Amino acid sequence: MDKNPFVSQAVEHIGGLAKTADLLGLRGYQTVQQWIATGRVPAKYCAAMEAASGVSRFKLRPDDAALIWPELAKEPANV
Repeated sequence: MDKNPFVSQAVEHIGGLAKTADLLGLRGYQTVQQWIATGRVPAKYCAAMEAASGVSRFKLRPDDAALIWPELAKEPANV
C-alpha cells in the first residue's frame, strides 16, 4: 500500500514511471519508484509534477506544503 496515494496517482496521470522520470530530468525511473514507496516527492519536483498531472503539490507533500509554498496556502477565514 502506498504511503501517499496521490504520488502514484500523479505518476499515472503523467504516463508512468519512465515518463515521469524523463519529464523531471531524472536518470532513471527507480527514483520515482522510491517516491511512490516512501510517499514523498522532493519539493523541487512538485511544481512540475503538479503542472503535468493536475495533482496538487499540497497533496504530494501534505505535511509541509504550506511551509514550503506559503504564498499558495489558503488564508485563514477569520482574519
